[in-house]
Amino acid sequence: MLEAIRKLYKNTLFRLSLLGAFLFVGSLFIAMGYVYFATIQSELRRVDKALVAEFSEFQTIFEEKGLQGVDREVILRSASSEGWYILIAGNIVAGNLAFQKVETQDGTESLIPVESEEDFQKIQFTYSNPETTDPDFQDRRARGLAGPLKTEEGNAGLLLVARDVEATMRTGARVRTAILTSSAIAVILGLISSWFVSRRFTRRVEAFNKLADDVRAGNLDRRVPRTYSEDEMDMLAEHLNAMLDHIDRLMKAMRYAGDSVAHDLRTPLTRLRTRLESAAVELGDTEEAKTLFAAAGDAGELLQTFDSVLRIARLEAGERRELLTDIDPKPILDDLAELYEPACEDSGLTFTSDIISGIKIVADRGLLSQAVSNLIENAIKYTPAGGSIHLSLSKNTARRAVISIADNGPGIPQSDRERVKERFVRLDKSRTLPGSGLGLTLVEAVADLHRADFNMSEGIGKTPERPGLNASLIFPRRRNMRTKT
Repeated sequence: MLEAIRKLYKNTLFRLSLLGAFLFVGSLFIAMGYVYFATIQSELRRVDKALVAEFSEFQTIFEEKGLQGVDREVILRSASSEGWYILIAGNIVAGNLAFQKVETQDGTESLIPVESEEDFQKIQFTYSNPETTDPDFQDRRARGLAGPLKTEEGNAGLLLVARDVEATMRTGARVRTAILTSSAIAVILGLISSWFVSRRFTRRVEAFNKLADDVRAGNLDRRVPRTYSEDEMDMLAEHLNAMLDHIDRLMKAMRYAGDSVAHDLRTPLTRLRTRLESAAVELGDTEEAKTLFAAAGDAGELLQTFDSVLRIARLEAGERRELLTDIDPKPILDDLAELYEPACEDSGLTFTSDIISGIKIVADRGLLSQAVSNLIENAIKYTPAGGSIHLSLSKNTARRAVISIADNGPGIPQSDRERVKERFVRLDKSRTLPGSGLGLTLVEAVADLHRADFNMSEGIGKTPERPGLNASLIFPRRRNMRTKT
């Protein structure tokens, strides 16, 4: 489950769609919040202004008619149920709020500030009618303004004027619930729509990825299926198919030219080598015969180099990928170890092997044997007498099969390890030895065909002068290989 979510989140379109959904939710939240403050808060501010104006009216009445006038006005307004009032002045306690059960926000029942209080105080409280059990008359919210009735000598009494705001607060609660509910619905719908859009887009992208894998495998006849909707993806498919058609034509022309060159050059080179060898045999044991045999050997090397170039080109084009099957490399490596051990002894080298059984890879037997043979022959060629060569088959920490050939020869400097994989590249110290500089190039082409990694690192040498070389072919897991092929 977590892996599926992680894979879904890696989808670019899903992330963009999700971002758009969250931006929409944020915009909705801001818009609804503005509606809330423009209605509920503005209504509460209107109530506060009305309380201030009403308190000023009572102050004017007090100045004109005294406490008796204020008491009479409180009683009249209490009877009209326009608001809630309470007046405390000496022995006078009047107002409809005096008969209600009240509780302030801080949990106290004191609505009126102490007599020494000089400033006005805004109070939010709930009140309940103790004579009824009707829920509509229980815990109703109200806002009030309390303060003293001022005279020149001091405060003559304390007055509280209040308004019931239960309807406004309930409306505010409904608006808040609507905001949260609509935001949650928008988030859920955004997730669903992002998943749907990303799935639809991913199917189109997977077609392009599969095409890229097929083309890389050498199947230049594959094309992206079109929907003919003429949207961006369909136009991309059209242009990509047109590009592949052009590449396919170029590759066919190049192959035709290569085959023609191969046919035209291989035949005269073969005849040349045969005639040189025949002429050398007729001359017998003479200096001229030795010269002709050497020339025939040079012609043979030309043929071998030409064959290697053609083989590398075919491998890089993806040929023979369809021949890859599940194999156990141990029998192949055992045969190569048995084959090259005498050659190592003849060169004064020690050959050892450590080949684990039970490891399966997806490979071509012939190409695998050719690549490992090239690596062993390179190790024999460049390792001085008295050295050692080790062939091994194992699994690394990533559970990938690793075939490695390690020696304690002079090795290859780290800066040159990628360069020597190129065609006809030979280091200065190896130019005196026979070879064409195509051995490691062929190994790299075989590794690429198998989706394997061809790495070179320090070998089993003990000294800086002879660090050795460890050439490794690291094959992908069989499940991943089947997925890619």
